[in-house]
Amino acid sequence: MAESSPSGSVQLADQRSASAVLHAVLAEAVSAFPEALAGARLPESAEAFRGTYADALARFEAARVAGGRRGAVARHLAAGLQRHLVWSDEAGTRSLPEALAEPASPMALEVREAVGKPGWTPGLVYRGQRWDAARLADFGAELVGRGIVTPATGAALSWLDRHALSGGSLDLRGRRVVALGAGAEMAPTRFWLEAGAEVLWLDMSPPPEELLASSRLAGRLHWPREGVDLLARPREVLATIRAFAADDPVYLGLYAYAPGQAREMRLTGTMNAIVDALPPESVASVTMLVSPTTPTALDARDRAAVRARLAARPAWEGALGRLGLLGRDGGCVEVGDAAASRSVVAIQGASYQAAQYLGKVMTAECWADHGPTGAETPRPLRVSANTAAITRTRSLDHPLFAAAFGGAAAFGVETFTPRQSRCVNGLLAVHDWLHPELPVPGAVRVHGGIHTLPYPLEPALRLAAAFGFARSPRLLRGLFRR
Repeated sequence: MAESSPSGSVQLADQRSASAVLHAVLAEAVSAFPEALAGARLPESAEAFRGTYADALARFEAARVAGGRRGAVARHLAAGLQRHLVWSDEAGTRSLPEALAEPASPMALEVREAVGKPGWTPGLVYRGQRWDAARLADFGAELVGRGIVTPATGAALSWLDRHALSGGSLDLRGRRVVALGAGAEMAPTRFWLEAGAEVLWLDMSPPPEELLASSRLAGRLHWPREGVDLLARPREVLATIRAFAADDPVYLGLYAYAPGQAREMRLTGTMNAIVDALPPESVASVTMLVSPTTPTALDARDRAAVRARLAARPAWEGALGRLGLLGRDGGCVEVGDAAASRSVVAIQGASYQAAQYLGKVMTAECWADHGPTGAETPRPLRVSANTAAITRTRSLDHPLFAAAFGGAAAFGVETFTPRQSRCVNGLLAVHDWLHPELPVPGAVRVHGGIHTLPYPLEPALRLAAAFGFARSPRLLRGLFRR
């Protein structure tokens, strides 16, 4: 969902770089909340920020949590991202919300009525064991016990086991789901169709024939015949969602992703603008996935786990730490009584972090606490913004990451396959849709151990990669071809 159209597209205002936009939005917040963000110590120039944003962003998040104006700052940052997105076409350039307010017709849709029996029976293989629906609570307890998810994650899986499964399966008949980026590796679209949901598939490509022909699907699937480019046709996408929703609220899944040319930031901001443009009463929930590598606020339990891991580290790890090979100042930034993870990986780029931090973490808090960005009257939305596992997706197809995955276990860090992540993400999203209490963004995290790592992630990643290259020297060939 990325390539632009010559007739118009969503762009960054003034053709600024992603790094410059991220710095500008943070700087605007520091000016608006000087006392609350006094501990942020944001670099004054965009150039200085570009070289230090990994630590600067973690320090900013810790200061935001410590400053006493957490929700207000989140709303300011979410709105700041929107201010830097524009629609540009032959008529000129205008703000994205202004462009979305212009009339557009819904797209013509293909419809496929599935014939399978409704019911998604979740199950996956983890560490050589098969965990089926009957062991969902046990699976959650296993993950919590291994320290790779938060207790809230285990509680969510246990709740599903006790309250949402019927005969070992989930039934989503009668629910309308809009999947933006429906074909993304992390999107659980197929599982929701198996559960009997009615799904609007919005992606650059139509559903694959293998999916359409599956006898396991039970829901009704709608899609534009040729696919749709979200960055080139946001007005038509908005009109199509409105028509699909009709008089029923819809469950919005925001999964569109594409790297390069600041597309991560533009896609995330565009999806958010579409949500803001919908009437709040037509939104049953908004679902997004947060990367574990974005700076994340850590609670007292997380910080205790960091200290425990540091105290119990093996001798070889301690020796590397004393040599400075695992970075300085620990795995989190502390400001007052607050802390944020030092989990940014610079190779992912500033656009990726802007999309994650501004477009997901801050926007999720804004929506959950206040409602649509810029809304004058508070009207909170139900928001599922869970941290996803470190997953071996195509977007991480780089020899460094491949090697790091192989060596991560040495530091107690676990990674998931795309199928494992899709299953867990889909389950946790359904929990957030169905639970009688509103979900809390940031509580459910499948962080794989990196949020309790006692070192900054980047130097640990380099050493993990070195271990991985030593185990699989063939990966070096891919590194030198780049």
